[in-house]
Amino acid sequence: MDFENKPWHIAVALTLVMSLATGLGNLGSSYLLISAKNREEIDKAEIARKAKGAEMHCEKLREAASLAAEIEFSADRGYPNIVRLSDVMTGATAEQLRKVPDQQVIDELLAYEKRASALIPLLTEEEAALLNRITLHHDVVTQLRTSKVPVEQRVSPRDGGFNANSELNDIRLSSSELAAAYRLRCTYDQ
Repeated sequence: MDFENKPWHIAVALTLVMSLATGLGNLGSSYLLISAKNREEIDKAEIARKAKGAEMHCEKLREAASLAAEIEFSADRGYPNIVRLSDVMTGATAEQLRKVPDQQVIDELLAYEKRASALIPLLTEEEAALLNRITLHHDVVTQLRTSKVPVEQRVSPRDGGFNANSELNDIRLSSSELAAAYRLRCTYDQ
């Protein structure tokens, strides 16, 4: 528009009308788009919650894999109570050959189980089943090692008794599966 030939009050009136129309347009569009803006903020908050939840799950899964490795090491090393043939030749009894008291071994087992029970609710069902399996097999191995029943009086694995070697292999297998789950879920993209 050419304002040079028009009176100044018309230019002011047109400027005020355009400003008022712009303000009403902005108010109307913000009112109409407020639900979209709220939805966008809700979506951003949900994405942030999911990211934080995934991060926490990965942290707990890492702790579970670490605990599984500790249990595997504990079960594998056989504790310092290993009886050697030279020890038996000296005529010492099994009780005399124990370097670590059974109660200390059982206390270690209970500490592992307590740590596992704190992690299980924070894992997926499959991961929790793996950790449960590891602690169960470790319990069996520990009970076999701390049993007061002489070996010759125990039920043999052929007759339905426990086999410490297969229990150890199950611990190793479950521990490696839990570590693989951690690597797959939490370190794949990094």
